[in-house]
Amino acid sequence: MVLRASYGTLGMLGKIFGKFPKQRTAYFMLDGKCVFDCAFCTHARSARSDRKYLSRIVWKEIDPIEAKERLKSNEKSVKRVCLQVVSYKGYVSDTIEMIRLFSFKPVSVSVRALSLEEVREYFKAGADMVGISIDVASPKLHERIRGGKLKDVLNLLESSSKEFPGRIATHLIVGMGESDKELIELMEWLAEKSITIALFAFTPLKGTKMENHPRPSLERYRKIQLARWLLQNGLAKVSDFEFDDLGNLISTSVDFKSLDYKKAFLTSGCPDCTRPYYNESPARKLYNIHDESLLKDLEGSL
Repeated sequence: MVLRASYGTLGMLGKIFGKFPKQRTAYFMLDGKCVFDCAFCTHARSARSDRKYLSRIVWKEIDPIEAKERLKSNEKSVKRVCLQVVSYKGYVSDTIEMIRLFSFKPVSVSVRALSLEEVREYFKAGADMVGISIDVASPKLHERIRGGKLKDVLNLLESSSKEFPGRIATHLIVGMGESDKELIELMEWLAEKSITIALFAFTPLKGTKMENHPRPSLERYRKIQLARWLLQNGLAKVSDFEFDDLGNLISTSVDFKSLDYKKAFLTSGCPDCTRPYYNESPARKLYNIHDESLLKDLEGSL
């Protein structure tokens, strides 16, 4: 078993020193040789990337017992543990072991689960939430970029959400070639099933098949963030959005005057999720804003 912690988490736990952004969740990764070959991922079978990276974040190896001890010594600052799981041989038993190790805190698991039985195992071990990533919203692109059929992932999400209502999450990456309409229709389906949506902006990573694929514009990402927030809070339906012939979002009938909509631009996901600088460097405009205090500096909206 190889357990890694994100760079920010190492700072949060006092393992390294420096200036780090505020975060409430400790992020760990169970690492190994992945059996899948997602075109955007640094851990894909064919990727030439350094495995210490996940997205643009550095994850350094840490001893599990030391991680537990440091978490306990930072009891007040750490609200949640998030386990990112690479699909290597034996990952299920390792994940269960880590859930139990960190069970003194709410534990979220982000994993490419293959069955409802697997999801049940994580909850039986003590997981608070389980994330089953979609990543690619377009059915055609999903099979080509991520592998497998989108409908199979949706079927598992639906059955899991029925058995564990309000405790299932998923990831969606904006900018993989999908249309706004595909994203928003899918987000409405997820919201209706009380599945938590964590949004990411596509980030081209060196050594992956999509290293030269462009990232989405910040303007487009803001629109999708607003749509997610409206749908998950029951403030809109797909019928409230207008699209052009290519599926691009062009307008909405929602009146924003009475809404505190800037919260839509905060990092989305499980409770207390922050993921600082996961999509961009500190020197660039933030796609996902990790701290509410930064909202006051936000320029514009739609």
